[in-house]
Amino acid sequence: MKTTVIVTVYNRPIMLIACLRALALSTQRVDEVVVSDDGSSADNVSRMQAVFPDLPFPVRYVRQEDCGYRLAAARNNALRQASGDYIISLDCDILLLPNAVMAHVKSARRGWFLAANRACVGDVETEEALQQAMHPRLLEVLWEDADRSHLRRAHRQFQRNAWLRRFGLAKRHKPKILGCHFSIFREDIERVNGFDEAYVGWGLEDDDFSMRLHKAGVRGRSLIMEAGALHLWHPAVVSRVAEPAASPNLAYFRRREVPAFCVQGLRSSQRI
Repeated sequence: MKTTVIVTVYNRPIMLIACLRALALSTQRVDEVVVSDDGSSADNVSRMQAVFPDLPFPVRYVRQEDCGYRLAAARNNALRQASGDYIISLDCDILLLPNAVMAHVKSARRGWFLAANRACVGDVETEEALQQAMHPRLLEVLWEDADRSHLRRAHRQFQRNAWLRRFGLAKRHKPKILGCHFSIFREDIERVNGFDEAYVGWGLEDDDFSMRLHKAGVRGRSLIMEAGALHLWHPAVVSRVAEPAASPNLAYFRRREVPAFCVQGLRSSQRI
C-alpha cells in the first residue's frame, strides 16, 4: 500500500518546513508528500521549495492562484497529484509525532475514515520550536507541554456520535473529521468526488465532506488517542469567523438535499 501525505499551505513557509521535517522523523516510511498551495507569494514559494530536495521522500508541489480562502479546492488539487492508495491529510501547521503515520497505516481499512486531532502548542513554545532543528526529542517536549485537555473529550464525543449514528440519531455530518488531520483510502474519497469546491471562504467544508462520506456508506473511527499531532500557534486567518453559524457557506451546507457525489469536486463538468 502506497501512502501519500497531502499538506495544504498559504504563506506559512516556516511552518510547512517544520511540518515536512517532522514527517521525515516518522517511524513508518512516507512514500510521497503533495504540498498544495492556496496562493502563497513568490518569495514564500521559493522558501518552501528550497527544502524539498533535502527530504527523504519525494515532494510534489501544486499551486492555485490567490483568489481568497479556497481550502476545498486546494485539497482537491493535492488529491489530483497524489499517486498513493492511502491518503493522510494535514495542514501545514501540524507536526505529526514519529509514530502517527504508523498508527494511521496500521488502522487503515477500506470503507472507513480515520479521524484524528491535535494538541495545541502555545505561542512562545511555537516561536522557540521554529527556531530549532527538528528532532524527536523536540517533538516529545512540545507534546509534554502542549494543551491536550480536549483530546479525551473529543474521542468520547466521536464514539458517542458513532453510536448514535447506528440508531439514526446522529447529526447528518457526525461523527466527523478535522481536515487538518485525518486519513482515508483514495477510493473512498473518489466515491464522493472529493471535497466540494463550492465551499469558498472559511468553514464547513470538512463537515460537508464527512456528511457525504456517511451518505456513501463510509464509516468513521477515532484515531484521536493513537495518532499524536501538534498544532503550532499562529494568529487566526483574516477570513476565519468566530463560529460556523457565521460562515458564508452555512446556507449551502444546510440545504435539504445533499448528494453523496458532489458536482464541483475532483471530477467536475468544468474539467471533463
